[in-house]
Amino acid sequence: MTAIIPTSVLGAMASAAKHGRKRRNGLHLAQLASVVVVLLAVVLIAAQDRIAHGGGLVLLFAGGCTFIWARKRAKVRDEPEIDEILTEPDETLARNLRALDDFRKQIASGDIPCVERLPDGNLKPVTKSTLRAFLADHGTLLIVSRDQNLWQCIPHRPIPMSELLVKLGGRVAPALVTSRTLLDTADRDLFDRRIKWLLAHSEADPRANSFREAIQIIIALRRPELDGLTFERKKEILGKERISDSRMEKIHAGVYPAFNNYLRQFPMHEFP
Repeated sequence: MTAIIPTSVLGAMASAAKHGRKRRNGLHLAQLASVVVVLLAVVLIAAQDRIAHGGGLVLLFAGGCTFIWARKRAKVRDEPEIDEILTEPDETLARNLRALDDFRKQIASGDIPCVERLPDGNLKPVTKSTLRAFLADHGTLLIVSRDQNLWQCIPHRPIPMSELLVKLGGRVAPALVTSRTLLDTADRDLFDRRIKWLLAHSEADPRANSFREAIQIIIALRRPELDGLTFERKKEILGKERISDSRMEKIHAGVYPAFNNYLRQFPMHEFP
């Protein structure tokens, strides 16, 4: 795992999870305290004394507001986003983290089979309710850490209690496939099959116009008559066909959002 995600990043994830557990415990304590205050306020309001009645109303308002505030704050996710984890620009690490996020979503949906290995060695399929822990705050820890004490930091219940095994079965995270992947596909037959697969999965979607246009630019960049030419020369030739230099540069670099973002909804385990 450390070959893909550095120890410093794994440490930051663990630290954020521990901080999140302390934060939630504090908020739960605040909710409990606010309930006690509300009960005390009810007693004071029920008293015949006018001063006690006024104090009870103040306590009721304060306790109620505190309870609502703590309840809302407890629902706020505190798992760090990718841009918060990265201390400096690192496209490879960012791509790996996006791939990790894609895999946990596929596990949670059941697309990637997941089982628990019980202490007696038997395998037990993870239930749907338990799989949802992968999508919960800090659910990434179920993949990157074997420390079950850290798993306890995940607010969702139930959570797995034994070693987890998954079967990837050749699945590919969408974050690992970009326009650069297609441009670097040396096998022409594989390239054609990939293009055909992408077009088949997007042809009926009116929202995929930019995605399909990006594919046509990829096809243009891979024309046999352009083989061996530098990218600058290809850009000069294709520019005469009114293809935007900016789009060609982003597609060539593998960072064209319209292509990469749309790709995330595809069943990538079927990708050629």
